Amino acid sequence: MLMKSTLCLSAQEILNIYERYAKKGVTLSEVALCGAKEFIELTHYPKNDVVDLVSGYEFYYHAHPTSSTASREHGHFHLFQRQKNQTFIHLIAISLNPQGLPVRLFTCNQWVTGETMVESSKVIESLKDFDLELKGRLGPIARWVTAMTTLYFYEMSALIHARDQKLIDLEPAFSSRSQLLESKQHHELTQCDIELMASFSQHLTITNY
Repeated sequence: MLMKSTLCLSAQEILNIYERYAKKGVTLSEVALCGAKEFIELTHYPKNDVVDLVSGYEFYYHAHPTSSTASREHGHFHLFQRQKNQTFIHLIAISLNPQGLPVRLFTCNQWVTGETMVESSKVIESLKDFDLELKGRLGPIARWVTAMTTLYFYEMSALIHARDQKLIDLEPAFSSRSQLLESKQHHELTQCDIELMASFSQHLTITNY
């Protein structure tokens, strides 16, 4: 179980990053585009992803073709851990609204990212240790993503567990599990909405925000 002090520190880190960008007059969703003048669906931002070569953790920001969530979402971060054999597992996705606030978490079917699908316990174990340090312009984004995996660890873990159950429930309708994992009818497997200000209220004493 995560200590309350750990959750408070993560919430404070996230708040500090928002305050930093607010002073500059930019949103987190704008910064996530890494200076690009145009936001093109399915393009990775940054182009070669953000990668920690030591830990194998990585992420990128992008948007899928227009969907039912498009009216309230700007794009989303996909978080991964790359294995020593260069296969990778998808940990979670975090959606942002146009104002740069996180509004939703979700898991994907295998075909969406090309990941190697492993059981939920292994995904959650990797998620628990997510820590990606980066210097330069994207440093605050890396810290924000890392802090989010701590602040919303329990919600993310529940979605990952539910992902496995969703696959079990869907499998009888397909001739094989591999066919299910490649089914374009099933893009997102589990999702939940989140409210950052409610999380701040739970873990921080906030004034003038």
